[in-house]
Amino acid sequence: MKMPKLSKRDKRTLWVGAIAGAIILFVMYGIMPLSEASDNLDGELREKAALLQRSIQAVENEDVYRSQLATLESMLDHYRGQLLDSNDGTVARVQLEEIVRGLAESNGVTISRSNPLQETKIGDRYSQVKIQINLTGDMPELTSFIYDLSNHPKFIVVDEFFMNGFRLRDEIRLQPRLNISGYIRLSPDDSHLEG
Repeated sequence: MKMPKLSKRDKRTLWVGAIAGAIILFVMYGIMPLSEASDNLDGELREKAALLQRSIQAVENEDVYRSQLATLESMLDHYRGQLLDSNDGTVARVQLEEIVRGLAESNGVTISRSNPLQETKIGDRYSQVKIQINLTGDMPELTSFIYDLSNHPKFIVVDEFFMNGFRLRDEIRLQPRLNISGYIRLSPDDSHLEG
């Protein structure tokens, strides 16, 4: 079967349609992807320029950051100094009890009973050691004891305070019971991991 001959007008329409189709395909598959790639490249360049600017600023402010780091390390060392000395809970509990007994004795308060309580882990690096003590003494001595306890160089906390009173002849005797905590650092060699 033979194809009919196209007229000049049909040939011209066919050529115009082919050229228009070629232009549309060129725009869709040539220019538009290049434009998107250019936009993506511009975005990446802006992001890298901002990163470079932040890096330059960090280098320019290196002394400020070193000073801030030194200040933070000094504060951290100060707070670590307030922890109990041992990283073993049993030894630290003994130290806590010695501190409490010393403060009680210096304030004229008697410890009638002392019990160790369960140690509590705080995160991965710290632990809270606890004791419970029963005291006998008068209000001024007890007040002075608790004041000295709260102002001790080691960070010591009275977690719970219970008060009982009883009459002994003509005077009322107070018998407080306190749960007292101190804190330890479990592994002293991880200072580079802090922060």
